[in-house]
Parts: sequence; C-alpha cells; structure tokens
Amino acid sequence: MGNILNIINSDKNFYDFNDAFREQYMKCTVGSFWSREVAKYFRLKLWNIENIVDNKLYVYLIECGTKEAVYSSFLHIPEEIIDLVNKDRCKVLISYEAEGDLDVLSFNRWYTQTLRIHEDTIKFNNFYVLHCEINCEKKNRTPINWVSSTHHFDAISNELVCVKEASNFRKLEGFDYDFRLHNINDINLDNKTKFFSSYLRNCNREHRKALGAYFQYNNLWKDNNLSFLKVSWNNATPKDILPEKYWNSISELDNLPPIEIDTFNQHDKLGFNTTLTSDWKHYQETFLSIISETIFCGDSIFFSEKICKPLFNLHPFILMSTPHCLKKLKEFGFQTFHPFIDENYDHEENPLKRMELIFDQLDRFRNKSFEELKSWWNEILPILEHNQNNFIKMGSGKTKKIRLLESFCG
Repeated sequence: MGNILNIINSDKNFYDFNDAFREQYMKCTVGSFWSREVAKYFRLKLWNIENIVDNKLYVYLIECGTKEAVYSSFLHIPEEIIDLVNKDRCKVLISYEAEGDLDVLSFNRWYTQTLRIHEDTIKFNNFYVLHCEINCEKKNRTPINWVSSTHHFDAISNELVCVKEASNFRKLEGFDYDFRLHNINDINLDNKTKFFSSYLRNCNREHRKALGAYFQYNNLWKDNNLSFLKVSWNNATPKDILPEKYWNSISELDNLPPIEIDTFNQHDKLGFNTTLTSDWKHYQETFLSIISETIFCGDSIFFSEKICKPLFNLHPFILMSTPHCLKKLKEFGFQTFHPFIDENYDHEENPLKRMELIFDQLDRFRNKSFEELKSWWNEILPILEHNQNNFIKMGSGKTKKIRLLESFCG
C-alpha cells in the first residue's frame, strides 16, 4: 500500500442537498467503492473543495445507491470541480458497483438529450462510471468512461482471504451459525437428503415469484432448504415469464406465510448483510443450489453475491439470470455442470422459454434417485474445488478497478 488517493468529499453536494434523489446517495467512501480490496492498495486522503492545492491530482467520488442517482449526479457537479476537470486535475468517479440494473443504452439516449450540449464546456472524458453490468463498456456511446466492475467477486474474494488469515472464522450477527470457509474434505455425501437449496430474500422480483410458484406447485417447501421471506411482496402474476400452469400458485403464495430457514433473529429481513450468510448445513444437506440473480429479463450481465455463494461453498447450481451469464462465468475461469444439467437455458433469450427450460431441468433433477445424484457428486468434486480455488484467486491480483485507480494517482 503506497499510492495515495486524494478524494474530494462530495457529501455536501450529494448527501445534504435538497433534491428528491438525496436519499439515493451514500456518504462519500461509505458505499461499495472503498472496499477491503481498494484499502489494500491505497491510502485515502479526504479533501474539502475549499482546501484543495495546486500540485495534486484529485478524484471527485460520488457513491450512488440507485440508477436514478447516477443520472441525477451529473446535474449536481460543483463549478469548482468542473474547473478542475477541464484542467485535467480531477477525475469524476461515479460508483454504482453493487447493482447491475442501469441500462447503458438508455443512458446513451439521455446523454444525447441532456448532456451533449455541454461537451464544449465540460471534458466528459474525465468522467468515469464504475458499474457492475459486465457489458456496460461495449454498450457505451458517450465520451464518458464506463468501466465494468466485478465488485462482488472482487470484494468477497478479498474478504475470504482475510477470513482464512483470521483463523478461518467470521462472527455473524443475528444468525445461529457463524461463517467458516470449508474445503472439499468437509463434504459428506451421506448427509445429503434433499434436492434443493435456495435463498429467496427479496421475493418481489418477478423471476423470484415465478420460482416461488414452482416450489408451491410442486409442494417443495417442506423437504428442501428453501427460504421465501416475501419482503416487498405483491401478488401480481408475472405472466410474461411464468408458464400458465403455475399462475394459480401465485395466489396461493399470497396466503403463504414467510418461510425462514436462517433469518428468525433478523428484525430487518431486507437490510441485513447477506455476503457470508448462508449456512454450510444447508449445502451439506442438498444436491443443488437454485440461484435467482438480481436480473432475469434483458441483456445485462450482472453477478451479485448470490452466485458467489455456491462458488465458494462448493455447491453445483442452476442460475436464473439473463442470457449468457454461464458463458461469462466460464470466461472468468469457472466450470459449470453440463451435460448432467442441460445448460442450454443460458442461450435462450426469450425469458418465458428460458424459465420453461429451467423448470424442465428442475423437474428432471427431482426425478433422479439420491444414489444417482451422489454418484454425480463424486464426479464433480474436482469442479467444485476448482471453482472455489478460482474464486479465491480473484482476490489475490490487481483488478481492473485497482489499475484504473492507479492511473488516477499520476
């Protein structure tokens, strides 16, 4: 750690200003930007605008909690910062690294309508947006630099390295288990008596309601490790992505009480940290994780902590997400489970057909005997170990984000 990041504090402009979006920003360096990964390589020095000096390069950091805040941030840059930007003495860095729901194609249109008229007076090539949508750079058609961030992979892999260095233990508040990183020798196939493990926290996303309808239709709640917290719940049927035979199950879900397997002591069922909160026992008892990522429709590729969990917890998975996410995981060096699980669903761009293909695979999986599934597990143990090692390795080198920040230190 030797480089110094000179961050100009943006709180006055983006936390306290009287705007409808003020609650959608986070205080400077409190959000996803200043992770353990960044702290490993940089020292932070926070400056106020009125105290900046002539012989340093600065970063004006804006931490956004929503996609709307990203748009709004461009409209609140102080004139002093614009002056520094135009003199190439400051980079504006908009951090939106924890989510992947901002459509860059829509941003391109907004830029044309709103910001292009300012190109003669603002050097937009000194603006950077860190975004977890893996395809954001390819979609960008503006002078603003969009940088794809694998924030969840990077932050969690660094976290696991720290856990290993700290006696392989992390206390979890509000859970009846703590976190330890297990290895392949900790797996006992004799403990596996259930098909599926799936943590459904925020259940209002349409594809999670669809998955809940599948569980309800097939009466799977009792004999699998499934949670369904019904946070932000409404009973609107997602007809565009849910096969018709499951529609009646949505109304049945409306009357179903929340199903908890590990959150009984959490008062805020939506606000707790989910990074390391998954019980090893749930993986030990089951054969397959069903991962419902944040986004299911569209062409964004976004990986949250949800897909990270089976990778470092030595568990095979089916991934409910946008098309080509499995392909991207393979590009990151991970291995998946075709042909035992037919992963052609990853190529299907029609969301209804993709959901049907996923449900078909879940049906097919449930029709296998435990003896056949245990035999398969013996075959994939090397894959599971490879995925865990590959995940942890991601925390050992410099990421694109680190190299970008090094260029800001000049």
